[in-house]
Amino acid sequence: MNLIHFRTTRKALVFASMLVMLSACGDDDTEVIIVEVPVETPIETPVETPVETVPEEVVLEYIGTEKCLACHSDKKSFLETGHNMMLTEVVNDEEPLYPFTSVNGAADVIEGLFNTLGDPDGWKDVGYVLGGTITANLFIDKNGYIMNGQKAVMFLKPKGTQITSEMMMPYIRSTEPDGHPYGPCGRCHTTGWKAYTSASGDERNLHMQNDLDGMQGTFAMTGIQCESCHGAGSEHIKGPSKHNIVKIAEARIAEDFLAEDMANGKAVSCVECHTTEDARRLYPDYVTEYEHAFGEGTMNSRLPVVGEFGQPEGRKDDVSGGGRHAAATLKRVDPNTGVAMGKKKGFTCSTCHNPHQSAVNHDKAGHENAMVRQCTDCHTKGFADVQGSDIASAAHEFVAECTDCHMPNNSHLLKIDLEGAKDDPRHFSADGEFQMPWLRAWDSCSGCHAEDYDARAQKIGKIHKDVGF
Repeated sequence: MNLIHFRTTRKALVFASMLVMLSACGDDDTEVIIVEVPVETPIETPVETPVETVPEEVVLEYIGTEKCLACHSDKKSFLETGHNMMLTEVVNDEEPLYPFTSVNGAADVIEGLFNTLGDPDGWKDVGYVLGGTITANLFIDKNGYIMNGQKAVMFLKPKGTQITSEMMMPYIRSTEPDGHPYGPCGRCHTTGWKAYTSASGDERNLHMQNDLDGMQGTFAMTGIQCESCHGAGSEHIKGPSKHNIVKIAEARIAEDFLAEDMANGKAVSCVECHTTEDARRLYPDYVTEYEHAFGEGTMNSRLPVVGEFGQPEGRKDDVSGGGRHAAATLKRVDPNTGVAMGKKKGFTCSTCHNPHQSAVNHDKAGHENAMVRQCTDCHTKGFADVQGSDIASAAHEFVAECTDCHMPNNSHLLKIDLEGAKDDPRHFSADGEFQMPWLRAWDSCSGCHAEDYDARAQKIGKIHKDVGF
């Protein structure tokens, strides 16, 4: 028997054998032929699983105001505004200099303090100065505590003034030694504020600015700088675009602060700071008092009868000045329901203000356009006649400015309610703890009619004949 093998080789093939038998019936010489036939086994192409690309997280970093001004030189007037001077560090033990006011000699006449470090002996014992544009100056000691005592605060004096002991006033928030840490103030006086994370297991920020215990947190820059309102500029400076910078910020919520970065680098909305204590977001939960009462997710706030400085907040008797609480007062929140009633609740500060110029110093060079809108741009000024008087409407027309009545002490409530006396319960919440969001006759009229404002208010009934706020 002859056996014939046919072999074929081909690379990348796997060979299988096929046996072919050819037989003839009854023939012993049946010839069997085994043929090895290559059978190609298809090679499976591996299926590629698509890889999901996760965008690289951008960590925003602060670059500093000077770098911003290198391009935005038309905004340099900002350096002379109150925002820039909310907190000023004392450098090389030298007196800080301000564009329009003076603290010359102040460190030598601060006395009667409750602070552990005692009274300062000149600027070498002062760490920082608060304020310098609108109302007053406060001082921080070298442990980071606000100086608290008999002669610890001074109302602003014009540039060139030598500060004397008689100009210093009491500032007593606590009679305990070091009873007034700076910490709660940092969120609105600095740029890039991060509270000290003291809760057990929370290691997000275990540092104090310059290792000063009273600071209770850290910051990137003193004062409210460009990047506080517009967000950290590290991406914007690489390729300036309207898409990598914030023009008008939205308020950060508790979730932002509870994140690993503690909202650092995110733009801060005006309403976060120009509000009352009722809307302060503080460590550790960052939930406001208003939110505890009415639910989370809003920056609404009520106007307390007894505020941060022991005085009402938002009306004429707001000792800190109405601008401080402007966002809260524009919203005009009903303290009984939590509902914002203000017709101007959707306004931002920049609706009327140029945030890069100083309204307080609008008479100074570079600040002439601090107000971008005047009241009369939107409102007419027609006064109602008073029964029995032929001159009341004319007197108001020529003597009173809109702000005299609608913005006493810079209050931004604007709405006036002439009904009821100063202490009438209708002007307060049901529990008596908050003010209703309007100005009383005492707030709006007593500046000119000190003795009989209530009687005059009842007589006139309505100030404007054709428009109101």
